[in-house]
Amino acid sequence: MERNHRHGGDDGIQPRLRRCAGASVRGEVSGTAHVTTLLLVEDDPAIYDTIAPYVKREGWELRWARSVTEARRAIDELRPDVALVDRGLPGTAGDVLAPSLRERNIPFLMLTARAQENERLAGFDLGADDYVTKPFSAAELMRRVGVLLRRHGAPRLKLRADVELDCDAQRVRCDGRDVDLTATEFALLERLARQPGRVFTRADLATLMDLDLESSERTIDSHVKNIRKKLREAGAPAVIETVVGVGYTARDGR
Repeated sequence: MERNHRHGGDDGIQPRLRRCAGASVRGEVSGTAHVTTLLLVEDDPAIYDTIAPYVKREGWELRWARSVTEARRAIDELRPDVALVDRGLPGTAGDVLAPSLRERNIPFLMLTARAQENERLAGFDLGADDYVTKPFSAAELMRRVGVLLRRHGAPRLKLRADVELDCDAQRVRCDGRDVDLTATEFALLERLARQPGRVFTRADLATLMDLDLESSERTIDSHVKNIRKKLREAGAPAVIETVVGVGYTARDGR
């Protein structure tokens, strides 16, 4: 990825990552859909560079605003699905964005180096949905963003043969019947279903799910085997395809 920390475009809003095909959405998903957009309000380019690859892997779009002024314009023009706001912006603190985000029902997560309890409580008093202290794990941050997306309009993902994933209830149904998957199995199937047709390597899936890379191939293969078995017993045809020598992909509802 090219690194360029200058302002992007005429509007000053940093378009650092453009749309990714097959991104996750609000509402029901099958085929082309709305791209989930994250707005990062942060003056430190290192934070952007840390989370950008993880956002891209999720199939989301990341926009970057480096000041409150840019952020206000981005909130109005982009209407992001989730905002990640640094409380410690130079000049005007990120706290002043809270009313605009609440008015537009945009969930937001505070990023800050202030780890004291009173600071965290102040963030929640502003209406923040979550609060993460620096330094943070980018993988954990993505999990927290995923929780916010599910809480504020979780998608239902459809695969072929009436296989539907309810991401809010963490439930899979096949032709109206529940399929009993473990939490890890559901997370793996959800990951594939969010981007049907995309081929994930085992290492991709292990990284996205925070699994141990050393044993990732055996672990992923075992989970896929169990998912296939349970779906087959529920009467569903194959929805996870093996791409020999590469990894796995999901078939969509078409």
